[in-house]
Amino acid sequence: MPTKWFITALSTLFLVASAAFGGLAAVPAPPLPEAQPEDSYTGTQLEISIVGAVLIDAFPDQGIEPDPGNRLLVVRAVVENVWDAPVAQRSGIGASDNVRVEGVDGVDDSAAPFSLAIVSDGAQEFDLQPGVPEELAYIWQVPAGSLADGDVVHVNMLDKVYAAGGQVAYGERFDDPFVAAFTDIAVTDVGAGAGVTPDDGSEDEGQDQ
Repeated sequence: MPTKWFITALSTLFLVASAAFGGLAAVPAPPLPEAQPEDSYTGTQLEISIVGAVLIDAFPDQGIEPDPGNRLLVVRAVVENVWDAPVAQRSGIGASDNVRVEGVDGVDDSAAPFSLAIVSDGAQEFDLQPGVPEELAYIWQVPAGSLADGDVVHVNMLDKVYAAGGQVAYGERFDDPFVAAFTDIAVTDVGAGAGVTPDDGSEDEGQDQ
């Protein structure tokens, strides 16, 4: 028997045997890492730690107000730029691609935040400087009644793919966000928001109006 025929026959037998015993079955993807609240996930560009979630009526002082019939779901995250250049947050680009909520009635799982702001000063356009953690508020509009105090929200943390070169206008960049880790966190309803400090999201008595 010619050598090439012999090799072909052995290869065929191997494939048949592998298929019979499931050797060619698709390997299941490893499960996504689950982070506890305040645990961090470090990606290629950002380190993210989900630290809280609140329901609130609006942030009028910052001009962040929902459409009639909606409220605001705010996911608080400490975000640190682990890259060697600032991450610009302008008109929905930058860190807004790195956190998503899943399974919330009235919110598409892939929907970008309605707004993203620095908790300490309410700034909505900013640069994340390398090595400087910032607490950010990721804000979505949700239908009133879709969430209640104590409900648990599934929050995905996304990573991005680093790309160098390419189009001159872009150069080095991070694109193609993908879910890399997740956490589940309980929501606190702070009503109209009176008495809620930017730093800790705590509430005072008699805040509901």
